Amino acid sequence: MAKQEKFARLCKEKMAEEIISRINEHPNFVITSYMGSSTSDLENLRKNLKKSSSNYLVVKNSILKVVFDRIKLSDEVSKIDGGMGLSFSGQDILATCRALSVFAGTHNKFKIKGAIVDGLSITPEKVKVLASLPSKEVLLAQVLAGMKSPIAGFVNTLSGVLKKFVYVVDAIKKSKPGADVKADIK
Repeated sequence: MAKQEKFARLCKEKMAEEIISRINEHPNFVITSYMGSSTSDLENLRKNLKKSSSNYLVVKNSILKVVFDRIKLSDEVSKIDGGMGLSFSGQDILATCRALSVFAGTHNKFKIKGAIVDGLSITPEKVKVLASLPSKEVLLAQVLAGMKSPIAGFVNTLSGVLKKFVYVVDAIKKSKPGADVKADIK
């Protein structure tokens, strides 16, 4: 019996090390409770998360408590209740939050418990706010449009000044006596 206990302890230790390794690779992750969700539903969630280079891992509560203690996230231990899962974000945490929020909206038993983003603890409400933000590409396009707008306005203003100058010169030319005669002779 002692060999089985030793083996079980070794397995749990390896699992904890694997999760810590994943957290080091992907420091932005979302903590969820999946109790009541079917295996096929979780597989669909994994497929949706894969599109944003994210993944979902079901974690045993005792191991998750050990992991949170080791990586100094003791405040997150209180969120552990029932079947727990971690969604490790790829490069776009917004896409991960969006996929999880959509899934949680259609699966009542799936709950977002919080997230860790850039080392900070985020509430479930803030995860929903992150999910509602536009994608990174859209935000960049909006910033560029905001930067382009004043420049385009400045160019249009200069163009208007130049056009007015040409109209004034043309009006002066037309107002001088004999200007039409010279233009007609040529």
